[in-house]
Amino acid sequence: MPLLNLEKAIDRLAAARAVVAIDQAIRAVTDDAPVPQVLLRNDGWTGVTTTIDGDGWRAVLITAGGRGTTSRSCTVIGADGTVVASFAADGAARRAAAITAALVAPHMVGAAPVRLAVLGGGALGRCVINTLSGALDLALITIFDPDPAVAEAAARDVARVAEDAASAVRDATLIVTATNARDPVLRADWVGPGAAIIAVGADRRGRRELDYRIIANAAFVMCDAPMTARAIGDDLREPVADGHLDWQEVTPLRDVISGDVDARVSDDDLVVAKLIDPTPALLALARAALKR
Repeated sequence: MPLLNLEKAIDRLAAARAVVAIDQAIRAVTDDAPVPQVLLRNDGWTGVTTTIDGDGWRAVLITAGGRGTTSRSCTVIGADGTVVASFAADGAARRAAAITAALVAPHMVGAAPVRLAVLGGGALGRCVINTLSGALDLALITIFDPDPAVAEAAARDVARVAEDAASAVRDATLIVTATNARDPVLRADWVGPGAAIIAVGADRRGRRELDYRIIANAAFVMCDAPMTARAIGDDLREPVADGHLDWQEVTPLRDVISGDVDARVSDDDLVVAKLIDPTPALLALARAALKR
């Protein structure tokens, strides 16, 4: 299947099929995935992540970017070792991250309705808002982006725009960071007791969305790919290096989504999820699209 066709086929996948595919992929993720390959050159960055599913299909995701840009391409390899397809994966990766957030959010938040705050009004933030709006009982959506025009475009008529990040997250019960920030965009002293935080951006070295104190104060920290995070997830790598977190305290997301582990014990618990590697979800989406 040509590159453009598979990209469009994934985009056309019905929401229910996409959710099922990604849910199954998350539950099947193991800890023995190949360590990401990383190349740093001046301000440029290239990372290669790989996954293999239970049928022997493999996906290789290449993420490349400079100071203000990032692009992704994914190659799918069949069980017999032949290349099945390659496609531009920016849109699919955003969809995978948003669906993953929607799958884990119900395990993190307290009683409904949920007050959602999204930091970042770009394509990823918009995708998150659209997906969570259909998955959760939302009482309020607040968005902040440093560019007021971007924030207004993301808000449309479904969210209110905050003047700054601190006011955006004030009183929020679920906070999603969807940025490519170099420095934390969310500070611990802005976050109220019992909040749930899902960091879906800053998925390469040199990028951070969360104040280290958020990780230090969290009652529960989870990640979709803890082994990948050890190589490229600075939101977790740096708190570990500074002694505020131990990798043994980072729970795989699959354990929460499958119900094996409770993310929240007390209403006042601060619960954090870091999403770092969409590769398994992209393989699942590609395979679902190929079956259409």
